[in-house]
Formats: sequence, C-alpha cells, structure tokens
Amino acid sequence: MERKCYAKINLSLDSLYKRDDGYHEIDTIMTRISLFDKLKIEKNNSNEISIKTNSQVLSNENIKNNLIYKAWDILKDRVKLPGVDVYLEKNIPIAAGLAGGSTNCAEMILALNDLWDLNLSDKEIFEIGKSLGADIPFFFLKKSARAQGIGEILSPIDINLDMKILLINDGTEISSNFVYKRLGDYGNVKTDKIIGGLKSSDKNIVKDFRNVMEDVVYENYPHLFDIKNRLENLGASKALLSGSGASIFAVFFDEGKINKAFDLIKGDFKFVERVSLIDD
Repeated sequence: MERKCYAKINLSLDSLYKRDDGYHEIDTIMTRISLFDKLKIEKNNSNEISIKTNSQVLSNENIKNNLIYKAWDILKDRVKLPGVDVYLEKNIPIAAGLAGGSTNCAEMILALNDLWDLNLSDKEIFEIGKSLGADIPFFFLKKSARAQGIGEILSPIDINLDMKILLINDGTEISSNFVYKRLGDYGNVKTDKIIGGLKSSDKNIVKDFRNVMEDVVYENYPHLFDIKNRLENLGASKALLSGSGASIFAVFFDEGKINKAFDLIKGDFKFVERVSLIDD
C-alpha cells in the first residue's frame, strides 16, 4: 500500500489568546500543496513495526517519538497480527511549518484503517488524529479549511484563486514550541475577509494574508525576513511564513514572474520548488 502525504501552508494565521490549558486559541486558513512524502506500508508476520526512511534526521530519532509509530501504536491492539514494514520517502522539509509529521501520521491512520479492515468511522478517525496532534485532523478533510480552537475545529472553504506558489526553505529548523512560548495575543487578522476574497477570486486579497508568528520568527531569525523581502522584490504579490516556519512561500499570478524568480534563487537555498494548491 502506498499513500501520498501532502504538505500544507497557512494562508493566514492568527493567535487570539492563550487558553487556561496553556495552548493558544488560533484562527488559521490551511491548504494542501502539491509537495508530498510517500508512505509505503506492507504487512509482515510479526507483532512489530519497522520504519525505514531516506531521511537521516528521522533515522536517528527514537522510533517511539515518530508520529507514524504513534499512529500504529494506538491502533495495533485492534488486530491479532499488527506487524507492518513502513518506508517513508521524505520530501517535505522537517521542522519547517509544513506539517510533514502530521500529514504522515494522518495517512498512516487512514492506511491502517484500510490495510486492517478496521472500518473506523470518520468521527473515530478524527478523534484518533486529534489525540496525536491538533493539526492532524485537517488532513482527513482533503480540503482547504479554516481551523480554529487549537486547530481542531475545521470549516472547509473553497479557494477560487489560481495562485502560483514558490516555496523556499533554507534548512533552518524551528520548533513550534519555541515560537508559541514567545507568541503574543493578536486577534486582528482579517480572516473572514480573506476567506471571502479566496472564494470570489479577488487577487488583491493576498495583500491581507498575515501570519502573526512572523513577529517572533523574524526577530529571532532575521535572515528569514531577508528571504521574504527578496521574494517580494522579485515580483511576488505576497511572501509569507508558513506556520511557525522556517518555510516561506511566495504567491504569484504571472507565470513569467514566478519562473524568473525561481531561476534567480534556485541555487541559493537548500529547497526551492514551484508548487500548486490542492483544494479537493
């Protein structure tokens, strides 16, 4: 069994306030992009899971910290012979604001549900994902969405803008916990207006895209602010940090402009790729 695990970007991200449980109440617009990892899963004749990957970083981690393992671990008692061999082809940069770990986990849950004929309901799948990470349920929707609460309250939205996206990651890894601990309360991103513009094909709405995490990230990683400025100087209608970073995406509407920008910067950073939105 093989599954594609698509990355996401945040077209906007607002922090409303810090909750009593220590989490931040957020309001964000997320959409999947055409960048993906590949998850290959086969049954074996044991009760154990084997995870191999092309990522040296993940290979050196404790397997029990991996969200793929955690998805298997939470479901393994539902079958008599739960052993599986997993190979993860990692293409999504790690600790990059693209939810690579979360999308891997979501697809692992869906894959095991099929592989083991568990017949889990959508509600059960959602709750299992939510228990492992707040942004995991988003990937079950297979649709762009507004995410509220800690990211688990999802409202699907339609995006009718033909945005061309240039995605850059220079190899900087940022812990989301590092950013959240330093994040203030905002509540001033025009999320409703942005959703309306995305639905009505208003190109000017990209000017309202905002990620409040940029305030923390650019203060601590000023070189990323230089990348954002460079992209906008190269003709992007907007360049924005995705999630807690360090990936930055640039929105273009002109094919010639995005191709020129790509050619000018492709040799300067660890990861530069043209991607498209996946809205269904």
